[in-house]
Amino acid sequence: MKSCSSDRIGVRQYNKSELPRLRWTPELHRYFVQTVEILGGRNQATPKKILQMMGVKGLKISHIKSHLQFVARSDHS
Repeated sequence: MKSCSSDRIGVRQYNKSELPRLRWTPELHRYFVQTVEILGGRNQATPKKILQMMGVKGLKISHIKSHLQFVARSDHS
């Protein structure tokens, strides 16, 4: 009998991001939501436009993309 291992089909190795974790404070989240609304809502606002408009030091496009997904999941709960 074969033992379980990480080389099974469909299992991929976890690679930790080199990007530092961003803490979305209530204030930063409100600013994000306001920016998305100004840009026309989630269907109109692109991560690049949100990032440019927010202009927050240290904020990366990957943070914006991740937070957009988080907000979308939260709205569907």
